[in-house]
Amino acid sequence: MAKGKGKVAKPPRGAQRRADKTSDTSEYDGYEPEPFLYDEEEKILASLVFLGSAALYICTMYPGLPGGDSGELMATAKDFGVSHPPGYPLFTTMAAIMINLFPIGTCAWKLNLMSSTIAGLTNMMMFINVKRFSGSDAAGVLAAGWCGFSRVFWMWSIQGEVFSLSNLFIMVIMYAAWRFANAEGRSGKFYEAKLGALICGLSLTNQHTSVLYIAPTALWVLFTLYNYDLADTYSLFQVGLRGLAGLSPYLQLPISSIFFKARVSWGDHRLFSDFKKHLLREDFGTFRLVSSSEQSTLWDNFMVYFNDSKTELTIAVWILFVVGMLIGLTLGSKKQREVMLIYMAMFGTYHLVFDSLANIKNPSGIYHGVLERFWLQPSLALCCVAGCGVGMIFQFLKEKANCPALKYLFLSLAVIAIGYQIQHNYEDCHENDNYFFWHFSRHILDQLPKRSILLTSGDFSTNTFRYHTIGEEYRTDVMVMDMQFMQAYWFYIMLMPINFPDVSFPGLYKPGKESKYPFYNLKKFLDENFDKYPIYMCLEVPKAEDSIEGYYEAWPFGMCKVFVRVSDNRDPLEHVTSMPWINLEKYPLPDLDRYEPQTWEYTMAMSMLETYSKPATWLWNRANSMTDQALKKKYYETAMNMMVENRKHVFDMVEKGLVTKNVVYYISPLEKNLGHLSLILYSVTKREDPEMAAHWTAQCKKYWTNYVEWHRDTVITKDSMWNTLNSIIKMDDFSSLQLVA
Repeated sequence: MAKGKGKVAKPPRGAQRRADKTSDTSEYDGYEPEPFLYDEEEKILASLVFLGSAALYICTMYPGLPGGDSGELMATAKDFGVSHPPGYPLFTTMAAIMINLFPIGTCAWKLNLMSSTIAGLTNMMMFINVKRFSGSDAAGVLAAGWCGFSRVFWMWSIQGEVFSLSNLFIMVIMYAAWRFANAEGRSGKFYEAKLGALICGLSLTNQHTSVLYIAPTALWVLFTLYNYDLADTYSLFQVGLRGLAGLSPYLQLPISSIFFKARVSWGDHRLFSDFKKHLLREDFGTFRLVSSSEQSTLWDNFMVYFNDSKTELTIAVWILFVVGMLIGLTLGSKKQREVMLIYMAMFGTYHLVFDSLANIKNPSGIYHGVLERFWLQPSLALCCVAGCGVGMIFQFLKEKANCPALKYLFLSLAVIAIGYQIQHNYEDCHENDNYFFWHFSRHILDQLPKRSILLTSGDFSTNTFRYHTIGEEYRTDVMVMDMQFMQAYWFYIMLMPINFPDVSFPGLYKPGKESKYPFYNLKKFLDENFDKYPIYMCLEVPKAEDSIEGYYEAWPFGMCKVFVRVSDNRDPLEHVTSMPWINLEKYPLPDLDRYEPQTWEYTMAMSMLETYSKPATWLWNRANSMTDQALKKKYYETAMNMMVENRKHVFDMVEKGLVTKNVVYYISPLEKNLGHLSLILYSVTKREDPEMAAHWTAQCKKYWTNYVEWHRDTVITKDSMWNTLNSIIKMDDFSSLQLVA
């Protein structure tokens, strides 16, 4: 018998109730789960959303290796290893199956294809969620297309990364919440609770931030189960068991460590302590983005997100988000109000927790790019709620006009809006000709002699080499060593015997001058291996590593550095004239007019540009400390000639259309250095050769005038020396300047 108005009748007590629990199926008597798609029209629209968006993603996806963590994820999956914390076991398992069983394409192409297809499914789930809530096909199509083809979503949908799968799970969790709210009776609630627990468990094996959607949902589900008298031990055990089943992909970590000899893998997960450390990201901090003590405030992070989402999705989406929330909470049915509350709880919890813990202060450049990919998840809720608001408005107008044909008008408007979004972002998001990272790593590997050691530091360089040497089995003779890995004990247990059996490691690597057993520093490593292998570093020696001073030097070598023993007395001038150069014709740079500072393409281009002129500045710096004036002048002149050649080469590339026409990005740093070096050469020649000194004066004015003018008219941040340089070029006579060569 029902107890009070609106209460559901409680099941029988005692022995009969226990008997009912002996079989799960008894709990579902009379419950028919909601169909995934209702009718033929919905099936057609959902299929079109999936196939259309997936097709466009596939047409614009990276043909090869993207930047960031993709190279590591691909190399790890090739050998079924363990990726960086928290491991991403579901993605790794799916990627391993795709790489090893899909018959065509490179490892990178296969995983880019997988991510693009998953992103199409995410758009389809957005359509279904909005359609379920509002009843409007047009609103579902609009929300899916507007969100899915915004710049950030599009970019992270076309590369082999974990974010496409994470986005899909967020949409599926929101769909599971709708199903649970609409389930009828005890049997329905129990069925949907167990299904939702399985989905939530699986989502946590891909990306932990999904817990910020799961937490408020779980509290709501538990409260509802309690109201339906399903909060007893047996029922909660059944729900929890499904959640644990969803977490089962985490068995991949110990399975990998025990049974697979992966060439790149994080940790020794035969030990529970390592498994727990990896799972909780203890090296970085749970929900922390970088291993840094810096902290930003919740409000600062939220405002960065708000401003970015206004740019990416427009302010109209925020307005519709508020409209959708208000309509759903005030004019919606009881179930719509319930679902809207949980959607808002998901959105609010994510920002409350993530924005409080994300420790990137004043994000700029690549760190802004790191942060913006974690805004994909709240933006899904933002667009979903906005779409629900649009849908309820569409439904209201259709009913008021009593004209069913209006739905086709609304669908047409949705398609037009999506077309605009695609056209607006296509130029920034078509990467089907982007081989920059592929070329970057191949260029460096091709320059190295056989059986070389290549030390790396940082994701940018390390992951590209991991991909090529493992994912593509290219230049497997080059021993790529991550100096971060070398600081972990498991490197010597899990990776060293497989990859570097003949290399000497005198303990556990610890950067710095002081190094007592069981630790070793870079100097000791070079002492042990210098006579056995050529040893290189890409890109820079870590700042904390100062142990080699006085014993070894890192000399420029193409895009890398080669370690040279000081006592060998090698000739720097002979070295720079014989070393390999960066071939910008064969390996062109990304267009910096197109790529923003938060992209890996921009980071790579700026690194290459800096490295391109590194040999000349290296000679210049060596000359500064010389006492032999004749040799000093020779070094300066050689450096000057190299910079002039660099400048000419870049202008040639501009003329051939191989680099951006906005030459400022490429030439501006060179112009500044050329002017400075001209001024130095003026100072060393003014007494002995006044005519040559006058030449260098004119050269200095020419280069600095270019630099000052370019800075005046471009968006490049004005140099702190800009005013000083502007004053110097207006001087008729440099003799009054106090110059230090």
